[in-house]
Amino acid sequence: MTESVDQYDQVATAFADVEAVISFVRENLEWPSFKDLLGDLRGRRVLDVGCGEGSFTRRIKQLGAAQVVGTDLSPGMIALARQAEARNPQGIAYEVQDLASMPHQGEFDVVTAIHVLHYADTRETMQTMAKTMHANLKPGGRLVVLSANADSSEESETAAGFRTYRPENPREGDKFKVAVRTTPPTEIEVHHWPTTTIVDVLHTAGFTNVDWSLVKPSDSVAPADRERAARCAKNPTSLTITATKP
Repeated sequence: MTESVDQYDQVATAFADVEAVISFVRENLEWPSFKDLLGDLRGRRVLDVGCGEGSFTRRIKQLGAAQVVGTDLSPGMIALARQAEARNPQGIAYEVQDLASMPHQGEFDVVTAIHVLHYADTRETMQTMAKTMHANLKPGGRLVVLSANADSSEESETAAGFRTYRPENPREGDKFKVAVRTTPPTEIEVHHWPTTTIVDVLHTAGFTNVDWSLVKPSDSVAPADRERAARCAKNPTSLTITATKP
């Protein structure tokens, strides 16, 4: 998954611009929907795979988790996460690790994965990623995923601040570009994975109680932002998935 390393090291150099664009959908739809599924994290051990620069990782720790480890294959993103930890220490450990080849990190109560699975270049790669997440959970542990919605609408993408360039009639694993509307646009290459495929992969990896839902606007969206948030929610760009390790 070297291509993801390279492109996210490049994104890391201009992350403030990207952050300014993506923050709206994250704050008003993604994080509220994701947080609702995390449950009570007090005293829990959490592994956040594909943590990027740690924006969700830090929030997870602030919910009371006893131990949080963030991993990402991009050294540039991990450097940003470590800088944030140095500025405001929370006791989070950040490690450069590729989920597709990551060694065992321990047995965690919760494994989280935020916008990670769409970097799998083949079904086999995604299967390996799923098995790795499963292996790092204790029995009864939970997986909480935020993932791209393969059927997102152009209206929701535009409202969220980016555009996807999927091929006509995309097949599983097809590569395409996502352009975040910075100046100039920041392009990221991802892969097309229908939700049904992800659910099937998680079942094959040994997960049970696999469930998914589309993200939705928070009840606390500011009145001035509700119209935009409603557009973001029209077949939105993201969905959540939860599963359990028996």
